[in-house]
Amino acid sequence: MATYRPSQMRQQKAQTAPQEPNLVPIMNLFLTIIPFMLMFVVISQVALVALNFSSGEGGGGSSGGGGSGKDLEKVEIIVLDSEYAKTNKFLGFEIREPGMDAKMISANNENYNFVALDRLIKEIRARKADLVDITVTVYPYVLYGDLIRTIDLCKSNGFTQVHYNRAVASFY
Repeated sequence: MATYRPSQMRQQKAQTAPQEPNLVPIMNLFLTIIPFMLMFVVISQVALVALNFSSGEGGGGSSGGGGSGKDLEKVEIIVLDSEYAKTNKFLGFEIREPGMDAKMISANNENYNFVALDRLIKEIRARKADLVDITVTVYPYVLYGDLIRTIDLCKSNGFTQVHYNRAVASFY
């Protein structure tokens, strides 16, 4: 009888231990991608806010012919900054409404009084239920967070078209 010896595959042993995957390149990739993604989110958020600020001068039709004959009412919220406060001794909001005197809301301890602004916007909304446009004019040194909070107050009170203006500086 013939005897067969065991196959050579049974006698082979693993020459090297299994290697763990090298995660350093993947971690480097994630460490570069995540900050860029966060930066793009902020840029796109600012771009969306900027795109939402239309000038309010819609196209279509000529200005001279037809129409309802009623002038467009323009409610304006002016956010005054610290540079304005240095010369005029007032920091806060100025609200201009057609046919009414300008209303001033002063700041509390260098912080804007958003509670009083919210109350005043609700009063304007109660008087002018059909008005959807409001303009926010901002001085140069107003912080971005204060601007966005002002716009959010306008939108939460039913003003769907919030227009953004910057204060025009005139030098003599």
